[in-house]
Amino acid sequence: MSKKEIEKLKKKVALGNRILFHQGLADYHGHLSARIPGTRKFLIKPVLAPLGSITSRDILTVDIDEYKTVCEENWARTKNMRQVTKLKFPPRETMIHAAIYEARPDVNSVSHTHQPVATAFSVAGVPILPIYNQAAPFAPETPIFPSPRLIYTVQDGVELTQTLGKRMAVLLQGHGIVMVGDSVEYATVHSIYLERTATMQWIASSVGKPVTMPQKDIDHMKENMIYRAYDGFAYFASLLKQK
Repeated sequence: MSKKEIEKLKKKVALGNRILFHQGLADYHGHLSARIPGTRKFLIKPVLAPLGSITSRDILTVDIDEYKTVCEENWARTKNMRQVTKLKFPPRETMIHAAIYEARPDVNSVSHTHQPVATAFSVAGVPILPIYNQAAPFAPETPIFPSPRLIYTVQDGVELTQTLGKRMAVLLQGHGIVMVGDSVEYATVHSIYLERTATMQWIASSVGKPVTMPQKDIDHMKENMIYRAYDGFAYFASLLKQK
C-alpha cells in the first residue's frame, strides 16, 4: 500500500471515529480501526482522545506482533492517571483489534464502543436479533462475552475472538460492543445499526415478542447490507457537514 493510500485510509478511520461520536455511540472511550492491507499492521486513534475531534494527523500505526509484546505495559502507562491524558499511545484495549485481525483474515475494520442501548442488552444477557433488514448482519444473534473486564492481555484477546467466532458483532457484558467488517464503512455503519436494532428490539419486547426475519430474507439482506454500508457511511458523514 502506498503512502498516499495509507493517508487516505487514515482520513477514513478518523472520519469513522467522528461519525461514531456524532451518533452518540462513543465519547473519549471507544475506537475504530482499519487493517493496512497486506500487512500485520493497523491504524487506530490515541488512548482516550475524544472521538469527535480525531483527524488523520492523530491516527497511529500499530504492529500486531510488536504490540503483543508490550500490551500490558501499554495498559499500565495510563493506569490511575489524575490528569488529562495526552499520550500518543494506542488505546488500552488495542488488543481487541490486534486479536481480531490476527484471528479473522476476512476482517479489515474493527469498532469498539460503549453505546448505551446495546450495552444494556449485554447487562441483561439478551442477544440482539436480526429482526429487521439492517439487522441481518447480526444473524443468528449476537454472542455475549461474559465479563466487563478490559481486554488488554493476549489471553483476553484470545477469549474475545473465541466468543466472537465468525459473527460480525459481539456484546461485552456491561462493557459495550465490538463490530467487525471488511471495511471501515461496514464497521462504522453497522455499529450504528446495532444500536438501532437494540432500540427496536427493546420497543418490540414491550408490546410483544420480537420475531426474527425468515432465513431467506436474512441471507438476502445480509449480502445487500455489505454494499449498502458505503451509502450509509456517506450519509452519516454528510450529517457532520451540516453541524
